[in-house]
Amino acid sequence: MASDEKTIIRSLLKPKIVLDELSLADVFSSTSDKIPQNKPKEVTGHQEQNSVGTDYPMVAINNYTISLEELDTFRIDCTGFLPKLFLAFDLVNSTAFKSQAMPKDGDIVNVFIRAKNDVFKPVRNDYVITSVDIGKGGEEGAGASVVIQGELFIPHIRDEVVKSYTGNSFDVIQLIAKELNLGFATNETSTVDSMNWVCPGDSMYNFINHIADHAWKSPKDFYKVYIDVYYHLNFINVNNQFEGDSQLPAAILDSTLVKEYYPNDLKDAKSGQVTLPKMLSNLTDLQNTNFFVKQHQIVNNSSEVAKKWGYKTHVQFFDQKSLKYWDLYIDPLTTTDAEKDKIILKGRTFPKGSTAAGAPSQLDYWKTQNKKMWLGVQSKNVHDKYLFSEVHNKRNREELTKLFIKVDLPRWNPNVANGEKLPLLMQNITDDTKRRLDATGDVADAEPNKNYPTVDQFYTGFYMTDGMIFSFDRIGPGGSYSNGGSNRPDFYQTLFLRRREWPAP
Repeated sequence: MASDEKTIIRSLLKPKIVLDELSLADVFSSTSDKIPQNKPKEVTGHQEQNSVGTDYPMVAINNYTISLEELDTFRIDCTGFLPKLFLAFDLVNSTAFKSQAMPKDGDIVNVFIRAKNDVFKPVRNDYVITSVDIGKGGEEGAGASVVIQGELFIPHIRDEVVKSYTGNSFDVIQLIAKELNLGFATNETSTVDSMNWVCPGDSMYNFINHIADHAWKSPKDFYKVYIDVYYHLNFINVNNQFEGDSQLPAAILDSTLVKEYYPNDLKDAKSGQVTLPKMLSNLTDLQNTNFFVKQHQIVNNSSEVAKKWGYKTHVQFFDQKSLKYWDLYIDPLTTTDAEKDKIILKGRTFPKGSTAAGAPSQLDYWKTQNKKMWLGVQSKNVHDKYLFSEVHNKRNREELTKLFIKVDLPRWNPNVANGEKLPLLMQNITDDTKRRLDATGDVADAEPNKNYPTVDQFYTGFYMTDGMIFSFDRIGPGGSYSNGGSNRPDFYQTLFLRRREWPAP
């Protein structure tokens, strides 16, 4: 596949999970001020089902639908292998939930959310309840608060089975997805790790992760696996999402900088609109869209990762097939030639001062901070890279947690998929002289004290979306997420963006 083709995650198998029936009566709420002719007033109001799923999530438990008045907090956390649900609501002046719909063993939470644009597929999930916490409430139990947590319900994924599969990891994971009635999505075509994959009385949940941890194609590939909210089992070659230049093409920068600040207006004369590429940005022109970055946070776990894994990890084992002891090291992957002009998160980037004669270089100190892992004996019945690939996959995935960005979008964006390669464009407002110079090329030609934007070259670039959280709050979180900072019911979204190398200042 071409380089850009390798980043595309395609669905190769459609899900066949059977969900509970979830329905809503065809009802109207309130009435319109303007009554159309020949129509009675009672049928001219707002149709309630038009708001359900778009303005707020539809959530039901044992046929009890939680109203907007009751719903407090709603989260779908897609940062792990299975999406997880967090739900908090208040039983406002009612005991019906406790007496009619109280969760019991194995009960389900039915969820439905959708975009206002029908182009996007809605999210319709069933979550098996894993914990319930209900307060005492007031008189007769009314007014109690309820907190429920759950995980996406995949029948039989927690079954403990004794079973074996023959083939490479790519084919076996796809076959398991089919057996579980899941879809299968990937940016890979095959792997080079054929063997008998044995599930010795373990759950399919653990077995799928076990296979992905031991998947192998080449030293330049590593893998992760997860199930998304559309019931697709995703098998991702993570390295595909980072190969190539991480900087945005000049064409994207030229077409997206805030037009009103520049002498040459890029807006279309007739429509007043500009066609933008799919990207996330804090550009003020995008603040009323679901691509707008309301807030961003840089997260640094570099020290923790280095302490756990070292800068290189030595894998030691005895192989029954070759009858040899092996000591192989894993050096986390970097993009080809990235060290020439990028920060690669291996040791101190810009050491200060001079090194005394005969002392180790400050640039090289990290090269001796390595870890050794004894993995035991590798059986004849596994592929040649079986033990090595486990550390190779885990180590390279951990490298991506050293330095990453969390961005908050004030609206849910169904156009962003977990695992995809996505551009991020960030702007700064710097000192007056610099922003005028960056904007026009000549300070004298620019209007003084104008807030010209400049591109933040450190944060701007391509990232992999590696986890997301869909959220809804009945009392909007104000300036943190809600549109315009208003405290009102609102969907919003948090994305975790990974990047392997960073641009030098």
